Amino acid sequence: MYGPFDPNLFTYTRILLVCLLLLATGQTLRSQSLPDLPAADLARTGIVDDLSANTSVYFAPTKTIPKEQLPFLPYTIKGTKKYEHFIPANLVNNKAVLKFTLTNNSDQEQSVFFCPGFYYDSIQLFKWKAPDAPPPVADQTGNPPLPLQPAPPAAAQSNTKQAGTSYIESLPNILPDDNDSLGYRKISLAPHENSTFFAALTFIKAPTNSINPTLTRDTLIRQGIMLNHRNRTSIDVITNLFAGIMLMMIFYSISEYLQTGKPHFLYYVGYAACTSTLLFLKSTLHDTTTSFNFFFESYLDNIIFSAGNICYILFHRQFLETKKTYPGLDRYLLWGAITITALTILYTLFFFFSPNFIITNFIEDSTKILLMVILAIFIIKGLGYRNQLMNYIVCGNMSLILLAIISQVIISTNFHIVKGVSVLNLALFHYEVGITIELLFFLFALTYKNKRELIISVQKEEKLKLETERKELEKQVAVLAATQGERNRISADMHDELGSGVTAIRLMSEIVKSKMKEQTLPEIEKISHSANELLNKMNTIIWTMTSSNDSVENLVAYIRSYAVEFFESTAIDCYFSMPASIPHKEISGEKRRNMFLSVKEALNNVAKHSQSSVVKINVMVNDKLIIEIQDDGVGINMEKLRKFGNGLNNMKKRMVSINGEFNVENQEGTRTTFTLVL
Repeated sequence: MYGPFDPNLFTYTRILLVCLLLLATGQTLRSQSLPDLPAADLARTGIVDDLSANTSVYFAPTKTIPKEQLPFLPYTIKGTKKYEHFIPANLVNNKAVLKFTLTNNSDQEQSVFFCPGFYYDSIQLFKWKAPDAPPPVADQTGNPPLPLQPAPPAAAQSNTKQAGTSYIESLPNILPDDNDSLGYRKISLAPHENSTFFAALTFIKAPTNSINPTLTRDTLIRQGIMLNHRNRTSIDVITNLFAGIMLMMIFYSISEYLQTGKPHFLYYVGYAACTSTLLFLKSTLHDTTTSFNFFFESYLDNIIFSAGNICYILFHRQFLETKKTYPGLDRYLLWGAITITALTILYTLFFFFSPNFIITNFIEDSTKILLMVILAIFIIKGLGYRNQLMNYIVCGNMSLILLAIISQVIISTNFHIVKGVSVLNLALFHYEVGITIELLFFLFALTYKNKRELIISVQKEEKLKLETERKELEKQVAVLAATQGERNRISADMHDELGSGVTAIRLMSEIVKSKMKEQTLPEIEKISHSANELLNKMNTIIWTMTSSNDSVENLVAYIRSYAVEFFESTAIDCYFSMPASIPHKEISGEKRRNMFLSVKEALNNVAKHSQSSVVKINVMVNDKLIIEIQDDGVGINMEKLRKFGNGLNNMKKRMVSINGEFNVENQEGTRTTFTLVL
């Protein structure tokens, strides 16, 4: 066992360090001897040829690189596949330099258009001619390149060109004759020429930049641009269909807002318009190299996204009426919308006034993360309210946030859900599906809310109708009570004032008759008789006007009392038949009066014209009041009714006025029937 200062251990350690140093040196030497990437033959270039395997890349931390230093930068020889989908945010501010070698194995000049990928503010091509020796290769381990030799002056360069030494040539910016041409530059090679090229690139301030170099034969550039644009947008049909659905929702929401004036429809119009516009432009402008698309990808898409989601949050507040129903949730959503608005303004300021993309990208990512947090907390809070309308909105948001996360994972990791080329592997497809599901749940929620509002509206109308009917009934009851009170007052006044006066006249006439004895004047007898009849009529009027007598039982009892008293002083025997128990049913004073006067007229006819000895009065009470008067007299001649005309007509008119029926017929004498529906 060796001690802490054993000399043998020190010797072995020194040997190990030397070995490691030799290994590192060997690795460096090997890396310096690595060959360049293979050259692409322009003679074989087609519509769109991938150049990523033939291209090395270097990200310079400075925006300006002397062209004489381009050959000596530490390029990677692993190609550009790593950056074909997106560029990390910390590299967007850097200047990217691509290095690739092209050759022309044909016997005539060849021209192609070079596209480095998407999206670049500037593209500058350089051609390196080194006929005497191959270019030095940088250290691939990340060490600084070999010391650079100072570039000769321009005059010296001109002389060295003739002597066959190497030099860097800036190529002219020749673009295709096409609207979508800012991302393409022309390269030409003479017959059997072989040259190395450098492309100095400056990215736009967007997270969607990529390096995906391609070559397109100059005669096929229009087809190449179209293919390069459409190659990655197989979801265009789905996106256009989705945009059409959202457009219909916009028209529907506008019509609902114009009809109802409810602000949540207006907010949904803003959300649907921003969402459909964003996705439509993403699909239509995908991989196009135009000034508008550069502005859209770098700035406008985030503004549209933020504006749409602000409208979406405000829509939730209005649609769910959170201010009235869920005050805590309402304050949370309001401050969420305010925070996203503030971040959007901050993003705009940094985009236009700060060259540092990392800050603007951080604000953009913070806005999206904040929106995810807002939706997640909204879902958690919404599930706790146990409200069906809230559940519909929560389910829509759950679908949206889940598929949005899947979409973001596909963008960030290039993850393939299924093997091969499929719409299931496209991030935009999943985001559109999430929005579509959210739209369906919104329609469910809208249908449920409209149904609930319709029920509440019907209930309010019914309640208002019942309240109106109640007030009308109370008014009628008050009028009826006032009428009955007035009837009672009049009947009491008639009984007290007129009744006593008529009774006094009758008594005085009887006293005069008794004093005059045999010398009684016929006028005195008439006065007594008239006073007696007037008293009976007045008693009848008082009876009909008294509201306490408004019942069928009272009417039948009064008719019985009158009939018995009426026939008592005649030779006609009166038999009255009535039910042992008469149900209590109300009947108005008008109906009692007309029924009684009709029966009274029929009894007068029996006494005056029937020549009968017996009269039977039969009363039946159920849903109707039926009074039959049957005598055993000579009957009635139906062909000679003129002498009875007024009495019969009066009875018929009285019964019709109270919706009753009157019938007279010969039936072993005369039978008169009165029918009144109760």
